[in-house]
Amino acid sequence: MSEQHDYDGIKYREEKSSPAIFRILLTILLVWGVIFMGYYLFSGWSSRSEAETVLKNRDAKKQAAHKAVETTSSYKATGSHEVSAYIAVGKQLYGSMCVSCHGEGAKGGVGPDLTRSKYKFGKARLDIAKSISEGRPGGMPAFKDQLTHEQVESLVEFVLSLK
Repeated sequence: MSEQHDYDGIKYREEKSSPAIFRILLTILLVWGVIFMGYYLFSGWSSRSEAETVLKNRDAKKQAAHKAVETTSSYKATGSHEVSAYIAVGKQLYGSMCVSCHGEGAKGGVGPDLTRSKYKFGKARLDIAKSISEGRPGGMPAFKDQLTHEQVESLVEFVLSLK
């Protein structure tokens, strides 16, 4: 039997295997795919670390902006006497507004433990102030209509003083 066939005057020869270049490219693609999966999927690589780095940089910028605002506004917590006064006011406010959820020693209850080293929404000044002012999903009410800026700052100082 002949390996060539004639279809409407076009000579056709049936190949027994694919061209070598296609087999080489397919092999390279499969090897690359296995390496890619092994490295990115099974090695523990995660973009979470990159996201945490971005969040830390953003928090650092917020802290720098907050400190710049503190130095130019009427709120200046540079003296230890003023800081201790803010903490004292914050402690009183905590006793009247926060103790029912966060507990007597701020160890938690309905609300989370405020003596931890990390908070769910961040332990930076601005993050704590935002939590107090605007509230958080899951139970933290907003107090922006009930507290002045100085009272919020007093609570922030008190919360940051907790250990």
